[in-house]
Amino acid sequence: MKKIQHPYQISSSYKRDDIRILPFVKNGVEYNYCFVLLNPFYKRKQRFNDFQKEKPNWIEGLKSKIVNDYDKYCWTDFINQSGISDIKDIFHCLYVSDHNYVERFQKVKKQVWEAFKKTINENQLIPNSDSHISILLINEILIALRKMGYDNLALYHIFEENFEFTKTSKLIESEIEFPSEFRLLTNDRKILFYQEYEHYETFIYSTDLKLLKHFLELTEVEGFFANPRTTLLWSEIEYGTNDKILRIKED
Repeated sequence: MKKIQHPYQISSSYKRDDIRILPFVKNGVEYNYCFVLLNPFYKRKQRFNDFQKEKPNWIEGLKSKIVNDYDKYCWTDFINQSGISDIKDIFHCLYVSDHNYVERFQKVKKQVWEAFKKTINENQLIPNSDSHISILLINEILIALRKMGYDNLALYHIFEENFEFTKTSKLIESEIEFPSEFRLLTNDRKILFYQEYEHYETFIYSTDLKLLKHFLELTEVEGFFANPRTTLLWSEIEYGTNDKILRIKED
């Protein structure tokens, strides 16, 4: 696990008690701990001849093929190379670069945007899709849970009210990626993976901090621990009057 500094939230976000990440209640269980997982970028093991023309809009397909073709490009590496120290700025660039969000996120700091695009193009990086966990992390997470003794897990979609537990080994062997807005629950209900709609990050909830840290020690995921004041709007940006702003799309 690589811990990244908790981002500073804008004041209006702190005041929103209705969207605090913690505590979180699901299926009758209250979760008081959460690790915000930052899904890595995809970096093709064999470089594209023409990145702009050949790159896919998003990564999808068989798990084994994706793992064979792509490496993880970590957020710490992105921060170090780009010089963008605030991960909120990187998240904002992700939303701006996604045409689905251009009407909602039309502005970005010019210097940040240029550094973001330069890092993306030089390393031929493909961001992880929103509402999904990285395919490169799926088996890493499942194997860690199995090492912890979780031989049965429930994997289900946001709109499924009834779910069944299945063998962890079966999920590992499956070539199918996790569904969008998925939920992954341990059979003792102590760990819950929760993918929010239109979010690039994935939330890992737990009833036991020691248990959550043990899981993180078995993986190489990156992110930060939420605190009682962290909200779902943690990545929002408030621009100052002197900020040099690039408008991505005119009104």
